[in-house]
Order: sequence, then C-alpha cells, then structure tokens
Amino acid sequence: MRTMKEIATIVFLLWAGSSSVFAADYLKAFPAAEEGMTRHVIILSQQANEADFRVELIIGKTVKTDAANRYFFGGQLETESIPGWGFERHVLRQLGPMAGTLMAVDPAEPRVDRFITLGGEAKLLRYNSRLPLVVYVPHDVEVHHRIWRVQPVDRFVRKLALSGEQTIVVAEGDFEARSIGSYSVRLYSTGNTQVNDDAGIFASGLIRLRSGTLEKVFLENLGLDEAPSLIVTMRSVGTGSYVSADAFKIVGNKVVLHASITEMFADADPVVALKAVLKTSRKK
Repeated sequence: MRTMKEIATIVFLLWAGSSSVFAADYLKAFPAAEEGMTRHVIILSQQANEADFRVELIIGKTVKTDAANRYFFGGQLETESIPGWGFERHVLRQLGPMAGTLMAVDPAEPRVDRFITLGGEAKLLRYNSRLPLVVYVPHDVEVHHRIWRVQPVDRFVRKLALSGEQTIVVAEGDFEARSIGSYSVRLYSTGNTQVNDDAGIFASGLIRLRSGTLEKVFLENLGLDEAPSLIVTMRSVGTGSYVSADAFKIVGNKVVLHASITEMFADADPVVALKAVLKTSRKK
C-alpha cells in the first residue's frame, strides 16, 4: 500500500530571473498575467523518483475573522493547456465569496488574522522538476505549496481488549489509499478460544466511509453511565487542519454507532465534542 507523506512546506517562489536557464526557456511558453492578475512561478528541485512525489497547491487570502468558525473561499482552479506547447497552467480567475460555519461567537472577542483557503478537495499535481509550475490568480490572492511523497506503508490496524472476553479490531480497508476509503470495526469473542488465537470468534462488525487518515483508536466513557465507548478519530487530507470522530458502543455482541462529528479544528478535543453531540441528541 502507498500513502502520501508530507516532506516539506515551501513558500511560493516568484520568478526573478535567477533560476536555471533550463526552466527559463520553458517559462517563455507561459504568457504574462492579465490585468488584475499575478503570475506565480514555482521551481521544483530535482528528485530521484519524481513519480513518487506530488505538489499540493494552497491558495487563499489572509483576512480578519473570528477565531472559532471554519471559513473557506469559493472559486474554481482550472487547468488549461497552452496552445502550441502542450504545457499546463493553473488559473483561478476569481476568489470568493467567503463562506463558513455559523457558530455563535462573543462579539467582544477581537478578530484575528487567518489564512483562509480555497474550498474543496486538495489540489494534488504531478511533480515535474523539468517544467515550472505556473499559477495565475487575482493580484491580492496568495499561492503556497506543499510537497508530498508517496511511500509504502502498512495499513492502519488497531486491536483493543474489552471486558467480558471481547476484542475489538479497527482497520482500514484492504488495498485502499490512506487518504480516503473505508474502515471496519470488528468485534470478536475471546471466550473459549485457544491460547494462540490472535483474536477469537467473529461476532459482528460494521464498515464506515472515511475521508482522511485514521489517527487514534481508544476507549473513553462519554458520560452515559455504561461501559466506555470506542472512539475512532480521523485527520483530513491535505493540510490536516480538521479532525473527525466516531463513537461506538458495544451492545451484547453488536457494534453500534451512536455519535459522530466532522470537521473539528485539529486542536479540538474529540471526547468533549462527542459528549456535546450526545447531550444534544438526548434532549431531543
């Protein structure tokens, strides 16, 4: 299995005429920016196996907002082929409007500077050091990028022992990317099993879709006056700025999903968030 591993974060480079002649020759194929636009040029360093690398474009603007809500800009980053050359350029003609979540905030709290990015899935591009990576955006928009490397890894598997002679196994789907796919929660009965039996007798399970990488699996009491719940957390693809969490309870020989929350900030406490979700659902 292969996964994307971040190896560096590099601030965008504006072309200043001092880069390699090789890249400069190809840069002639890319037209100057139109009025109100800026051309950003990223020069990539040569790598031994460039097929194992990807470039993520991070496009946005620094604005003053509250610190609590999640915001993003609308807009469409388009990939165009340059006539007569066949090279690709990436164009964002308009950024906005800005949208976000609607959590209540204290009006007395001061606004803070935050870098708000273009919404949607992370834009991962093929790594090619022989050509400049050229991006056209409105003049007040920032362009950053991050380098990712593909490397072989084992899929995520965690096993926890439960009381009552039971074992729970959480695992990513076979032959899936680490960044997106599914994961399974399987319950095994370990009573009356052989000493060398790794898990036991399969009792039940379920499969959940995931958009991100599995990060943590642990048991935690969510204040329901019952056995601890199984908590599974996932980190978002790309910037890794958001975390999701699922909570499961074991009812006899069944695994039951009883709370889920998505797109929490990376520093949020998933246990606190799940408790709040369950408290709200009990009031309804």
